Amino acid sequence: MNSIKDAILQTIQGYDKLIISPDMDGFLSAQLLSSAYGSKVVGTYDKNILVLSKDVNIEECLFVDCDINRNNLHSIGNHMRLLNDNMSSKSFNPNVHYGVTTYSDKFPFATAFLIAFALETPISPNTLIRMAYADSTLKNMESYSDNMRNWSERIPCDAVHYIIEHSDDAKQADLDFREIYPNQSFSSKRYGKARYIETLNNSLMAEGIPYDTLIEGKKYMTDKVGKNTVIRYNRDILSYAEVYGGEYSITYDQEIEWK
Repeated sequence: MNSIKDAILQTIQGYDKLIISPDMDGFLSAQLLSSAYGSKVVGTYDKNILVLSKDVNIEECLFVDCDINRNNLHSIGNHMRLLNDNMSSKSFNPNVHYGVTTYSDKFPFATAFLIAFALETPISPNTLIRMAYADSTLKNMESYSDNMRNWSERIPCDAVHYIIEHSDDAKQADLDFREIYPNQSFSSKRYGKARYIETLNNSLMAEGIPYDTLIEGKKYMTDKVGKNTVIRYNRDILSYAEVYGGEYSITYDQEIEWK
């Protein structure tokens, strides 16, 4: 097995077009990849809604903070999934990499931590605060500290050390940041199609992330099911993640109306 750093780099290198999760983790990951490779965002995917710029071929893109269940699509993500599914061999997931099968042992950091570790990127104090907020990573120390310390030995870097130290200053900075960004996501599924896409474009611009204007979107059928259903219908599932022990959030490769 390749080292985790080599495996991550093999996945993220060579892509100048990104499809990211439309939340703090996706935005931070895009900033890191843009700084390293000149990548730009051409789409977002939140396991329900796919939004794209004009004339995007998703097979030429890297899905970031999105675990895609297709062998012709490439992704990096951190969600808990089955070890034998349709994920591309060019994709990276830390739980798959280490053969994690127990939900409580899953990777407890945001995807941005994987990218920062592999790139050996210097992290500014402001970015440390943002990364700590992404996916509530710092707050995870309150309930999952043992697991986080175990994983910290696999991806040692400044951003991880900041979490593990769990200092009073870091906790206060996290609370202050939540006043400015009360939501992880930069848009809302409650919005109609036009407003959803407009909000994403405005957010990408405001956060200074290189992007092509997002203009079109699709909504896919989703469900929460048990493991046996995931296995049985795996080839019909575009993406999925275990969200609780034995419960999976899945997205079928079937479009539904979105206005």
